[in-house]
Amino acid sequence: MQLVIVESPTKARTISRFLPRGFKVDSSYGHIRDLPSYELGVDVENNFEPHYVISRKARPVVKKLKEEAAEATHVILATDEDREGEAIAWHIQQALELDGKKGGPKPMDRIVFHEITKKAILDAIEHPRGVDQHLVDAQQARRILDRLVGYKLSPFLWRKVMSGLSAGRVQSVALRLIVERENEIRAFRPQTFWTIEAMLQKQNCTSQTAECIPFGATLESIDEKAIEKPGMLDKTEAVAVTDDLKKAAFSIASLEKRKRKRSPNPPFTTSTLQQDAFGRLGFSAKKTMTIAQQLYETGFITYMRTDSFAIAPEALLAASEYLKTTFGPDYAIPGGRRFKTASKLAQEAHEAIRPTNPAGTPDALNSKFKDSAQARLYELIWRRFMASQMPEALFDETRIAIHARGAKSYGLKGTGSLIRFDGFLKIYPYKTTDVILPELSDGETLALSGVESKERQTKGPARYSDASLVKVLEESGIGRPSTYAPTISTLEERGYVTRDDDKRFAPTEIGEKVIALLVEHFADVIDVDFTRAMEEKLDSIASGKKEWRPILQEFYEPFAKNLKEKYETVAKEDLTEPLDRACPTCGKSLIVRHGRFGRFIACSGFPECKYTEALPPVSLNIPCPLCNEGTIVERHTKTKRLFYGCSRWPQCKFATWRKPTGKLCIECASPLIETPTGEKCSNKSCSFRGKKGKSKKNE
Repeated sequence: MQLVIVESPTKARTISRFLPRGFKVDSSYGHIRDLPSYELGVDVENNFEPHYVISRKARPVVKKLKEEAAEATHVILATDEDREGEAIAWHIQQALELDGKKGGPKPMDRIVFHEITKKAILDAIEHPRGVDQHLVDAQQARRILDRLVGYKLSPFLWRKVMSGLSAGRVQSVALRLIVERENEIRAFRPQTFWTIEAMLQKQNCTSQTAECIPFGATLESIDEKAIEKPGMLDKTEAVAVTDDLKKAAFSIASLEKRKRKRSPNPPFTTSTLQQDAFGRLGFSAKKTMTIAQQLYETGFITYMRTDSFAIAPEALLAASEYLKTTFGPDYAIPGGRRFKTASKLAQEAHEAIRPTNPAGTPDALNSKFKDSAQARLYELIWRRFMASQMPEALFDETRIAIHARGAKSYGLKGTGSLIRFDGFLKIYPYKTTDVILPELSDGETLALSGVESKERQTKGPARYSDASLVKVLEESGIGRPSTYAPTISTLEERGYVTRDDDKRFAPTEIGEKVIALLVEHFADVIDVDFTRAMEEKLDSIASGKKEWRPILQEFYEPFAKNLKEKYETVAKEDLTEPLDRACPTCGKSLIVRHGRFGRFIACSGFPECKYTEALPPVSLNIPCPLCNEGTIVERHTKTKRLFYGCSRWPQCKFATWRKPTGKLCIECASPLIETPTGEKCSNKSCSFRGKKGKSKKNE
């Protein structure tokens, strides 16, 4: 009997369907050895020797695997193909004594595959290899480095700020980015400006034919002087120009027609999957990776932790054949399209994320998915990959330069665009609309059908979403495909960030205080450039170019020296806030403290007096629209997501994710709620929307 060991029971069940008799597939249920949770677990005085332990939870699993390995003639380790998977295989090898050091040699092979299909599994078994120690060392170095930072910096935060805090080599850099973006938002001051748009049409047009359709043109220059961005800053001037344009004569100064192509994006990598899943499906990075793992382990998609655009030749051929058969030869590329991976650090042995069977359409597989989330993510992956193998979309684009003569000379620009061939847009649509222009010629005079000046405001930087944070982490070289989702989850679990109404990240008060302290005293450790350089060193370990222990030594010596100095020189921050109330238990004054689950009221006599009470929720001073007795207050879910509810809960059940405005809809009398563009009715069946800054008053 040959024993195949993987890390997931789902993966084990899928693989077992493809193997003949004589093979047994079992699971290690993830990591079976790790650094201990109760101590540092790294001997910094002995060349950073790690002390690995088998967790209590994993002991029955290890015992069972040892018994199965003893009966097997051959053991095959088939964990995931990335560094973490290689490290899991190595730990299994050590725990089961498969290296011949203790109980004699036991035949063992390591196999890797990018997709869980019969062909891939059998091919991997035909081409085994040993455990790649370079990949293992790179993962060991990352784990030890993160342990040193976390287990050394976190106690410093406990002593100088409050207990329960944590710091991390990657998580603290990500938090720093979020805090710095929040500071930019606070410092931003919007600027009001005006743009002017004219609606034009051919002369003497009275019919509703395509030749008489009005088209828009935007003012770009006055007396041949370009209007600088963002636009006109003087309202009086904007009004005067608008009035003058109403009397002006318009003609076409130049006409440019050209053909434009739009190429499809490459198939997904880990980061682009997380970005698109958030933008198109509203999935968090954690949810995306959880579902992608399920799809991979059940054989629907290829491995989901990758930064490569590589595609297997057989997948290119299968996609081309499907597209040619389904949509016709115009929608297929003979031989397929290959993409060059942009990142020089990408692991080219991996493939991009794609369906294992390109002909497996979302509709055909719909009944096989566990839930709608799996179906939606699979459809996104399938469409992105298939679109990447289709021709470009072709557009006819027209640019018109328009001259207007009034009291002054004006230059306007109009554009038209028409899709001539949809190409990849047939499968992976974007928001594109045809802007149809009438047939025009140089020098032709035009009639004005309307002109309007629009008041606008410059927009400040937006808070990071899952998509934009993952993008900046990847562009900055912080972390790797397997680390993006865990990093974001850690920030939320630690209470360093919350999500606003648009699911974007806002730093909490304690998150900002932690970063302020770390930036002041450990700026080099949570620096983007330092973190990027460390990732590159880890990559060099994985490729066998560098040894891991000297890299840890180079980091740790100055870090430990600085940490020792800061323990002596940095004063503890006082985060308490006094209240003008006495403790009902002992009579001492009450204060507001910070705890693991947020702010709360406690006795200043702690630990002698342990009296506490919850901080009253923040009130919006808006009457509850449901019961008219309570007021709307801020509340938080167990996952710390903000929502708004009635102060009389649980007697009144009113709750909403969006912040109420205190006004009622003029159409259905339901509460109005805030949106990024203004306000809208909270009643989903009502279509009322008010413009930002111009809300309707209550009737």
